[in-house]
Amino acid sequence: MATARRTRSEQSINHTQLQRILPGINPVKALEILPGVVFEDADPWGNNEQNSSLYIHGFNQNQLGFTLDGVPLGDQSYGNFNGLSPQRAAISENIGSASVATGSGALGTASTSNLGGSLQFTTQDPLHKAGGQLSQTFGSWSTFRTFARVDTGDFGNGNSAYVSWARQDARAWDFAGHQGGNQVNAKFVHQGSKDKITAFFDWSDKVEPNEDGIVEPQGGNMYVRPFLYPSLNEAVKYYNSAQYQNAGLNYRNYYSDAQREDFLAYVKWSHDFSSHLHWDNQIYYHHDMGEGVVAGPISAAGLPTLFGAYFPTDSSSRLSDVFGGSGMATRTTEYWDNRGGIMSTLHYDVGHHHIELGGWYERNNNTQARRWYAFDINNPTTPYDRQSNPLIHQYTNYFYTNTWTTHLQDNWQITKNFSLSAGFKSELVYTNGTLPVAALPGSLSPSNARTIPGGTIAAVKPFLPAFGALWNFTPHEQWFANIQENMRSFQDTGYGSASPWGMT
Repeated sequence: MATARRTRSEQSINHTQLQRILPGINPVKALEILPGVVFEDADPWGNNEQNSSLYIHGFNQNQLGFTLDGVPLGDQSYGNFNGLSPQRAAISENIGSASVATGSGALGTASTSNLGGSLQFTTQDPLHKAGGQLSQTFGSWSTFRTFARVDTGDFGNGNSAYVSWARQDARAWDFAGHQGGNQVNAKFVHQGSKDKITAFFDWSDKVEPNEDGIVEPQGGNMYVRPFLYPSLNEAVKYYNSAQYQNAGLNYRNYYSDAQREDFLAYVKWSHDFSSHLHWDNQIYYHHDMGEGVVAGPISAAGLPTLFGAYFPTDSSSRLSDVFGGSGMATRTTEYWDNRGGIMSTLHYDVGHHHIELGGWYERNNNTQARRWYAFDINNPTTPYDRQSNPLIHQYTNYFYTNTWTTHLQDNWQITKNFSLSAGFKSELVYTNGTLPVAALPGSLSPSNARTIPGGTIAAVKPFLPAFGALWNFTPHEQWFANIQENMRSFQDTGYGSASPWGMT
């Protein structure tokens, strides 16, 4: 529905609706019950990030704005360079509400990818009464999810808090990998007569073995390519078979997974100067350490050329020994992300006008590296292991991004049932991308490609206007209109991505 305060379409679902669909569900997946929201994934909870797909009225997840309690969650790319997914930012059972603003998001949304709307998630405040929650989900293939929460209730002078923990393990649908991990949330609220102070902490440590997609080749005959893990002997036999040689690009890897560990924290202070003047301030920090892993044959398309650039004198049989005698290698894309920011917004009511003035600054230091590791036939790794001691350090990108946004808007309540809004947003994003480790000649695709050495790019739009109108012409029907200009800044990613620093 369109709410009575906003001149755009905004729809919400509450905590009860979220958990009724499935306890522990990704709140983004729960939003698919709303009109215009299409979400697909490879697991019933909607947690697998590599295989997720979200569209809202034609805009995909990388063109929307995501926030949790106002904290920016980035553009939701796989291997997110400027944020994290909602299900890693907070335990599902602690989400109080989830809302979608379609067509355009609020000017104050902390996002530089907000072209087609915004998704805003809020966490529950602590309960005023002390108590605890414990829930357990069981399913086939040894699936389980445990959630526990303890609320302190009110203590001291307007203070309350909770701490919660979730543990999940669910089998992948077409191979013997298990997806899940541990997550901890803690929240503290101090409610005074004129001040509210909120502190939130999230730790998430998850491993999600990925799925190779369902493929329908030309002429039909849909098939899947499940991973071979944990059958190591079967994998070695397969990579020496005619079946593998005839598979072309549709071969089966041994395993693939996404490993993510996140720390997210914020402190928010809200102050009422008077009944007409309100001030919100928030500071946050996010650290992510993750890697995407693929273990598969060293003879797959293009890999002999890549490895030849680093081991030019070794034959194919010698390469197998170099990589551990299994005929396989492990490839990682490794991520480190450290970002922090501050937001401040003034709300002023004067007459029939609600005026809002705010700003947001974020500093993001992001690293992405591609490395190759041996796969020892006598000491094989699993999807749940972190790799160490790379044989090939193919390339590394460093990105340093400063983001500045400001916004000013006025909502004019002309009559009880009719309002107009107008405002603008300034967006200034400065990114310096460097390449401290460059790929050797011949190791990229095509073989004559070279990675870009680096450079600074500014994405600047100092005036992005927005106008809207809302008319409640009956107690049950509304008419609204909104026109808004937006800008999506360049993605801070390197080789293999559609960004200026990813070009060759």
